[in-house]
Amino acid sequence: MRVIIQIIPLTLTLSLREREFALCQHHFFDHYADFNAWLEESDDAQTLREDLGLDNLSQPAKALFAGDKAQYDQAFEQYKINRRQEVLSRDYLQPLTGDEHWFERNVEHFEQLLLQMAKGNVLPFVGAGVSVGGRFPSWQDHLRQQGKTANIASEHIEALLAAGEFETIIAEIEAKRGHDVFVAEIRDVFSKSGIIPDAVWRLTELFGDTVLTTNYDRLLEQAFGAGQEDRIQIINALLRSEQPDAKRTTLIKLHGDITKPGKCILSKNQYDDAYGADALDLSLPIPKLLSQYYQTTSLLFLGCSLNNDRTVQVFRAVRQQAGDAEFPQHFSIEQACDNPEAMAARNATLENLGITAIWFEKDRFDLVERLLELARDELNHRRSLEPDLGGIKSVEEPEPEIEDIELSHFLRDFVDIMPLLYWLHRSVPQCETSKYLLAMQTVFLAHSVFTEETDQGLVHGLELLLRAISNNPHFDDYSHGKLSGAFGLFQRYLLALGEHNYAQEKFDWDIREMLTIPSGQFEALLAGNNVESKFDRHAIRLIIALLKHGRNQLQSPQQFCEVPPAVNMEFGDYLSLSLSSKLNLVTPDRLDDMLTGDINGLCKNAWDNFNKPMEIGFLDGVKWTLRGILRRGNNKAFVITTG
Repeated sequence: MRVIIQIIPLTLTLSLREREFALCQHHFFDHYADFNAWLEESDDAQTLREDLGLDNLSQPAKALFAGDKAQYDQAFEQYKINRRQEVLSRDYLQPLTGDEHWFERNVEHFEQLLLQMAKGNVLPFVGAGVSVGGRFPSWQDHLRQQGKTANIASEHIEALLAAGEFETIIAEIEAKRGHDVFVAEIRDVFSKSGIIPDAVWRLTELFGDTVLTTNYDRLLEQAFGAGQEDRIQIINALLRSEQPDAKRTTLIKLHGDITKPGKCILSKNQYDDAYGADALDLSLPIPKLLSQYYQTTSLLFLGCSLNNDRTVQVFRAVRQQAGDAEFPQHFSIEQACDNPEAMAARNATLENLGITAIWFEKDRFDLVERLLELARDELNHRRSLEPDLGGIKSVEEPEPEIEDIELSHFLRDFVDIMPLLYWLHRSVPQCETSKYLLAMQTVFLAHSVFTEETDQGLVHGLELLLRAISNNPHFDDYSHGKLSGAFGLFQRYLLALGEHNYAQEKFDWDIREMLTIPSGQFEALLAGNNVESKFDRHAIRLIIALLKHGRNQLQSPQQFCEVPPAVNMEFGDYLSLSLSSKLNLVTPDRLDDMLTGDINGLCKNAWDNFNKPMEIGFLDGVKWTLRGILRRGNNKAFVITTG
């Protein structure tokens, strides 16, 4: 990869002030390790080094960064453009349509993935294709081998593979040679220790929380464990005998682990038992688990065929059942097709599942690892601008202090609640009703540390309800659609508790019914003390208050009603519980500017600039203010007051 830029000769004479500035900026330099290594070591950068007068220096990248930051930035930007074009397969995609269409889509989709990764919203979903790089066969190739072992005609096997009838192949092999023969071959093939592919190592750099996989082999355990088994937690989804451990990387093996073949989903009968025989059963443990992650988390599919297998059937059924409800954006790193018609068809198939494709050149499977590497590096670049960017493990950085870990974990989610903290324990003016409800909707829109202990159906229902009542003073078709989604989620929550519900009813409920029925149901639920989770109880109280506000709004279609005190109070109680649970942080009623004047000012700034681009330095201001409070409190409980 060559960088071609207009060269301005570099003068390496620095004033004292310039040297001091360069030292202050040194930590930014470390976030560009990929570019620095390219500039210093790559043959492609030889001409650039010569033109800039850097070729005889021991550390040319650092010299350029300190001596001429503008020239460094110019070279970096061109490097970034060229690298994206190469890794995102511009030269392959462009000839498909004779223009930049698919490449531009690729760039847009890659940016969307980075955004979700930066928020910490993405979990990898790893399929058999990833294990091919570890010298394991793909699932299709393994079934071909099984067919030979069972002496089934290869033409017949190929026809079934082309039709996606993998389970039929398994059933025929078992019928001819027996279940034990099929299991023995799987054990022989997948129980060995493979070579960990580079793509898997990149996953360990990008993700440290939860990984989903349908694979039987142990490549992921080898990589994430790195010789220390206590670093990972393995959950067999068939058993689901334990909850994920927040202190370890949790590997959820959906179809079992090859070390325990008796606890794997291998045969068609076992697939039927796990997913439903005559029809898909979303109440079974594995479909229920898949449904939960599909509805609450952005999934990144790697090495997954995403054809008409059981997991795809679950996703399709969940979307059909949810109606107008919105889902997180999912992503798949996909091998590109070799003609425009096939590309369009595959793209449509994925989009109808809510999955956004990021394409790589056909048969260039090395680009999967390079895509992950590019994501890692670009997120590190962004860390130089926003040091507390969450969602990606720090790459080649020293261990942060405890307070840095805590702040980086919740900082962006904390920023989302700051506009609302400004109004905590205060009356919201009528003219601010819509903005206040929109700000509240933002809190429930994406995965947040402050909502993660609440039932996700309630969280999603709250988000849809807030969309409906903040959109317009009069309830239009958009409001009706969002209310329908919220109503359905509330009914399914009641169904799960065994309470009276309308989850199975197909009535066309009107606006008033959807604002009234759940209110009565939830009031009865609370009166009967039938909700164990205190987070759910507070969320339900907030829902009841918002439904009442919605009924008031029905009487005032010309303008937004004033937010009733109950809404502010219930949301304040919900936030107080979350802040106390997550951060050991107390929110009393009385203002104490000695401790929190700076935070209050930042909350007002967040409110005044809600839905506007974030001011440069705002995140750092929040971080340093909270850090100061933490230090003054000797890392014990600290207080934030507003109002």
